[in-house]
Amino acid sequence: MADQAWQPEQFERHRTHLKAVARQMLGSASEAEDAVQEAWLRLSRSEDEAIANLGGRLALTLPSRPG
Repeated sequence: MADQAWQPEQFERHRTHLKAVARQMLGSASEAEDAVQEAWLRLSRSEDEAIANLGGRLALTLPSRPG
Protein backbone atom coordinates (compact mmCIF):
# COMPACT_ATOMS: atom_id res chain seq x y z
CA MET A 1 0.00 0.00 0.00
CA ALA A 2 1.27 3.46 -0.84
CA ASP A 3 2.36 5.95 1.79
CA GLN A 4 -0.84 7.86 2.49
CA ALA A 5 0.29 10.15 5.30
CA TRP A 6 -0.69 13.21 3.25
CA GLN A 7 -4.33 12.20 2.99
CA PRO A 8 -5.77 13.37 6.35
CA GLU A 9 -4.32 16.86 5.99
CA GLN A 10 -5.48 17.21 2.39
CA PHE A 11 -8.90 15.80 3.20
CA GLU A 12 -9.42 18.31 6.01
CA ARG A 13 -8.69 21.14 3.57
CA HIS A 14 -11.66 19.99 1.48
CA ARG A 15 -14.06 18.97 4.26
CA THR A 16 -16.08 22.22 4.41
CA HIS A 17 -16.63 22.28 0.66
CA LEU A 18 -17.54 18.60 0.58
CA LYS A 19 -20.09 19.08 3.36
CA ALA A 20 -21.68 21.95 1.44
CA VAL A 21 -21.87 19.92 -1.77
CA ALA A 22 -23.24 16.88 0.06
CA ARG A 23 -25.83 18.96 1.88
CA GLN A 24 -27.08 20.36 -1.43
CA MET A 25 -27.24 16.87 -2.89
CA LEU A 26 -28.75 15.10 0.11
CA GLY A 27 -30.81 17.78 1.82
CA SER A 28 -29.71 17.37 5.45
CA ALA A 29 -26.66 18.11 7.54
CA SER A 30 -26.54 14.66 9.12
CA GLU A 31 -26.74 12.88 5.77
CA ALA A 32 -24.07 15.24 4.43
CA GLU A 33 -21.72 14.41 7.32
CA ASP A 34 -22.26 10.69 6.72
CA ALA A 35 -21.49 11.17 3.02
CA VAL A 36 -18.29 13.08 3.79
CA GLN A 37 -17.19 10.33 6.16
CA GLU A 38 -17.89 7.75 3.44
CA ALA A 39 -15.78 9.79 1.00
CA TRP A 40 -12.93 9.75 3.54
CA LEU A 41 -13.21 5.99 3.96
CA ARG A 42 -13.09 5.48 0.21
CA LEU A 43 -10.06 7.74 -0.12
CA SER A 44 -8.23 6.10 2.77
CA ARG A 45 -8.75 2.67 1.19
CA SER A 46 -7.51 3.74 -2.23
CA GLU A 47 -3.97 3.09 -3.33
CA ASP A 48 -3.61 6.14 -5.54
CA GLU A 49 -0.33 7.87 -4.79
CA ALA A 50 -1.03 11.04 -6.74
CA ILE A 51 -4.42 12.55 -7.33
CA ALA A 52 -4.23 15.68 -9.44
CA ASN A 53 -7.55 17.13 -8.24
CA LEU A 54 -8.31 15.76 -4.79
CA GLY A 55 -11.33 18.01 -4.23
CA GLY A 56 -12.90 16.85 -7.48
CA ARG A 57 -12.11 13.24 -6.75
CA LEU A 58 -13.68 13.47 -3.31
CA ALA A 59 -16.79 15.19 -4.68
CA LEU A 60 -17.23 12.35 -7.16
CA THR A 61 -17.21 9.82 -4.33
CA LEU A 62 -20.10 11.50 -2.51
CA PRO A 63 -23.21 9.39 -2.79
CA SER A 64 -26.15 10.98 -4.54
CA ARG A 65 -29.70 11.07 -3.28
CA PRO A 66 -31.54 7.89 -4.22
CA GLY A 67 -33.94 8.32 -7.15
